[in-house]
Amino acid sequence: MGSSELDGKYLVSTTTNYQGPFEKKSDGETQIVNGQTNRRDEANCLWTSTFTILSEEEVEMVSVADPYEADDDFALTRPDGTPTSDAVTYSATLKMNRKGDKIQLSGKIRYGTEIVFITMRRIGDVEG
Repeated sequence: MGSSELDGKYLVSTTTNYQGPFEKKSDGETQIVNGQTNRRDEANCLWTSTFTILSEEEVEMVSVADPYEADDDFALTRPDGTPTSDAVTYSATLKMNRKGDKIQLSGKIRYGTEIVFITMRRIGDVEG
C-alpha cells in the first residue's frame, strides 16, 4: 500500500483551542501527489506536508509551515505560544477512513499547549 493511494484533491478543515491574537488561516484545499502536498493558505504561508501510510487505518502526517512570504500581519506560534516568523514543523498520526474512493483523514495535532483538530476529506482526483 503506497502513499500514492492517497493521491487526490482534499478539503482541509481545522478547529483549535488557540486563543491568541493571530487569526489562523490554514483551512482550504490541497492536493496530495505521491504522498506530498505543497500549498499556500489564505495568509500566503507555505505548507509542505508528507503523508506516510502506517496501516489500513493510520497515516503519519508531517507538515512544515513556512511564513517567509506570508502576510505582514501573520505569524505562527512557538510551543510556548509566542509569535514567530520561523518555519514550524507539526506532526500527527491521523485516522484514515475509506469507503470506495472516498478517503477521510482526521486527528489531533498537539503543539505546545495548542491542540488542532484536523480533517481532510478527499473531494476529487488530482488536477493538472
